Amino acid sequence: MDSKTAPSFFRELAARGCLTEGDMARTGDGFHAVTRSLADILIGSGIPTFPNDRDAERECGRFFDDWYLYAVPDGPGYVYSLFKMREQEHDAENGIIGDGDTPGVTVSFIAFGTGVLARCLDDPSFANRKALNREINRVVSVRGQRHHPALKAYFADSKSEGAYWIGEQYVRFLAGLARDGCLSVPEAYEALYQELRSGRASRSQRRLPDFLDANNAAAGYPVCDHTVIRFRDPKNLSEFEKYALLATHTGDVSFPAFAAEVQYHARFLVWYARVPIPFLGRSVYDSAIRADMTIGDTELEGPAPFHKENSRWVRRQRECHPEYR
Repeated sequence: MDSKTAPSFFRELAARGCLTEGDMARTGDGFHAVTRSLADILIGSGIPTFPNDRDAERECGRFFDDWYLYAVPDGPGYVYSLFKMREQEHDAENGIIGDGDTPGVTVSFIAFGTGVLARCLDDPSFANRKALNREINRVVSVRGQRHHPALKAYFADSKSEGAYWIGEQYVRFLAGLARDGCLSVPEAYEALYQELRSGRASRSQRRLPDFLDANNAAAGYPVCDHTVIRFRDPKNLSEFEKYALLATHTGDVSFPAFAAEVQYHARFLVWYARVPIPFLGRSVYDSAIRADMTIGDTELEGPAPFHKENSRWVRRQRECHPEYR
């Protein structure tokens, strides 16, 4: 992508040497994203660690390696936020201090303060690195935040292309981790499949294993045997290989379903959803403000219409994006 057409902060990062044109991408409707993680940007700028809220030094590569900048139009300019792409990690079982290990995608609808990152890059002092950690946490995990209207409006629109770009980028990212043409299924899916084999699985728990069996039949070969996903060419994925990656890592069985799940969260960002639900200990709004696509995340699923390929949510996505029919 020509950096001259990129959002101003992306151009600033490029001018600092943090990004190249190849590290920036855009869709036809003005969604922009960076393909280098925050950890890559910081470490590449000579900032390998940050202090947490207890002033303990932590590695950027263990906490910020899954988070990426994105931007959508906001009037004459852009508003920025973060999305997550996480593979199956094993930090906890290896005794390593890091962020979560469960794979999946998260799209935050909270505006990210780019000035905090700029100040840290200018002067990576203890105070500035600590402020950056707090700002990232505010966007990706701290409760009680408010969404940015432009972020909601963009992802609530069925015609938006950004969720499709993120989904495609995620499956390419995962395939790049394959060894000898194979990638093990995540631990969350493995546990789900063991429930099925034990005979204890509910109907909803059968959804993904049943889909993968149907996907194998449609492909004409075992793309996923419920233990590993096999690729004929990890750099040139078939649609069946993409579906297997989506299903085992996000719980969605198609790109329209993935986009519908993001949209579903965005549509719940309304004032009346802020009322706390006693048995949840939080409001629907708090759950909706970050769209989490992963196996086992049930806070906002309820009937989970995005997990039904014939639901109006998914059908509308297919109508607006016929290339994914």
